[in-house]
Amino acid sequence: MVKTKVSIVALILGWVLVQSCDPVYEEISTNTSSKLEFSQDTVRFDTLLTSVGSITRRFRIVNPHDKAIEIKRLALGSTDSPYMLTVNGVRGDSFSGEVIFGKDSLLVLVDVRIDPEDESLPYLVKDSVIIEYNQNSSDIKLVAWGQDAIFLDREVIECDAVWTSGKPYVLYDTVLVAAGCTLTVEPGARILIDNNSALAVAGTLQALGTVEDKIIIRNTRFDARYEVAPGQWNAILFLEGSKDNIIDHAEIRNGVIGLRVGSPDEDDVYDLVVSNTSIGHMSSSGILAFSSDIYAYNTEVFNCQSELVGNYLGGNYTYEHCTFSNAPSLYTRDNPSVVFSDNIQLSDGSALLEDLEVVFTNSIIWGEEKEELQLSVSGQANVSVELHDNIIRSANEDWVTLGNTISQESNFPGFYAPAFYNYQLDSLANARDIGIVSTIQFDLLGTRRDMLPDLGAYERKDSLP
Repeated sequence: MVKTKVSIVALILGWVLVQSCDPVYEEISTNTSSKLEFSQDTVRFDTLLTSVGSITRRFRIVNPHDKAIEIKRLALGSTDSPYMLTVNGVRGDSFSGEVIFGKDSLLVLVDVRIDPEDESLPYLVKDSVIIEYNQNSSDIKLVAWGQDAIFLDREVIECDAVWTSGKPYVLYDTVLVAAGCTLTVEPGARILIDNNSALAVAGTLQALGTVEDKIIIRNTRFDARYEVAPGQWNAILFLEGSKDNIIDHAEIRNGVIGLRVGSPDEDDVYDLVVSNTSIGHMSSSGILAFSSDIYAYNTEVFNCQSELVGNYLGGNYTYEHCTFSNAPSLYTRDNPSVVFSDNIQLSDGSALLEDLEVVFTNSIIWGEEKEELQLSVSGQANVSVELHDNIIRSANEDWVTLGNTISQESNFPGFYAPAFYNYQLDSLANARDIGIVSTIQFDLLGTRRDMLPDLGAYERKDSLP
């Protein structure tokens, strides 16, 4: 009986002793040879607009050992750093006493807000995160590029304003070119439009780029995943009464609608001329117009969720040497890439009608749908359609009768690398040398066309592989 009592006491005492000891992974090691590991040695940010907060980057501090390690100091290297840290939900520039249990890790969040430096070109902004523990010291490099900008928020642009190639122009909400006023955009200028924002033109927009210095119109995010992300801003809106608009040698990316034109008038003078321009990665349409007068040449439109070109409710439209190709990778669609219509259906079931005139030559209409061209005619308006010497993704023999080539064959035009949005032609392209001679002597890249011009916006150069 005594032995039994002694055994019970011993067990209880042993249990108490065990419970009073910390698990191994909670015991703090002071061994200088126990080194922490890091998920990366550098935290990089893409180019950031000054005065605008960044997205949050992260890295992990990993303890691969059995025992815990206490971080004596985790801090930014500079006292006036534009960077900021967040550790365990607490935001700051310096931390101490953080313990990482054995076989565990600590997540560190990093963000940055860069002050302006009055520079036109991007500039480097560096710092580091210092981690000190057990007489050891490590550092994680922080690297970002700052870009000064001119910010416009719900502004009416002064008449005869000129935007230059220096700092980019960042647009918030709606920025307006007033009626009777002209905005001139010079070669190399950059227009960055924020989410849910637009450039509205009631007057005149003259965007005059060159082959060497294109005008860039895109979203405000420079992270790699936003390069092809659609729907990042609303549209360039040409309002009723807007006229004499020119967009030449521009790249327009990442919006909901690239060009939205609604400028009906009583004449057939082109209110918008688009030339040598590339429009792509739109969550709706590339060129959407109602009862408008548009001339486009040497222009490509690609990767739009809805139509590449939708011209509704009549109007006067001419397209020459254009490449329209739609195979959006982020969504599916079931509507044609190019639509011409003399009508528009209203919600009450009625329709509005206007006369329609279309000239479409030396161009390519392509995509993944069986029918990529739709002509919607009510029979109650005057319609004139001149559609010839094009390649069209279609099975409609009527297009052949008019002098076009139709096909359902994959990449029948012969694009060089459509998966990478490169719509130049390869060496064996079916679109080569079958166009008719026109007055458009140079292609989108400035290459001279020969007497057997290629269809689309690009003239094949045999120096391409």
